[in-house]
Amino acid sequence: MKKILSPIATVVALSLAPAAAWADVQDRSGGYAVGGLGKTKTEAHGKKIDLNQGKQKVGTGKFNYTVGGGYRFNDHFAVETNVHGQAGNSKKKSSRNGGKDAKSKGEVGSLNSRAYTVSGLVIMPVGERVELFGRAGVGRMNTTFTPTAGSAIGKARSSGLATQFGVGANFHVGENSFVRTEWTTLRGKGNDQVAKALGRNKLVSSGVMVSYGYNF
Repeated sequence: MKKILSPIATVVALSLAPAAAWADVQDRSGGYAVGGLGKTKTEAHGKKIDLNQGKQKVGTGKFNYTVGGGYRFNDHFAVETNVHGQAGNSKKKSSRNGGKDAKSKGEVGSLNSRAYTVSGLVIMPVGERVELFGRAGVGRMNTTFTPTAGSAIGKARSSGLATQFGVGANFHVGENSFVRTEWTTLRGKGNDQVAKALGRNKLVSSGVMVSYGYNF
């Protein structure tokens, strides 16, 4: 968490520092690109499929990434499309004795996911340099669960619709540049084969992202 909070603190300091020239809010309409890294956790939620399947928390994994682009129509609304993925695997910890047969200290498998989303952003400027926003969108989430040797859980794959929600802030650090901090979540629509393998019926992935953006 300290690795995430440090860049956030730096961004806040930059946004409050004096500068010779900053873009006005009305100059920010048009296209932009954005990319960033963050830390997320994935959990299996919903109706219990197997009461003996153990804990449903999958874990925090390694860094996740997002890349995408958008178009800002005016001061208060933008549309954005993104690709989200994991830079490493997250691990599901076993809560029953069967996990000790796995090779890596009770870990029963790894989870890889990728999502493609289209969302709308409602933006509220706070002065010339800072903006708050909320996000709502839809997309497709592709997930693969690979068990470790000795795990009682089999390999599973799923691909389905997901809803996306988020809240965050943009900090404009130049005439065309901004840094974004955001909490976002992706929620599967249910009947997910990977979630069923983990004892529930849908996946929920959420976390904090820090991104850099550039206005064209």
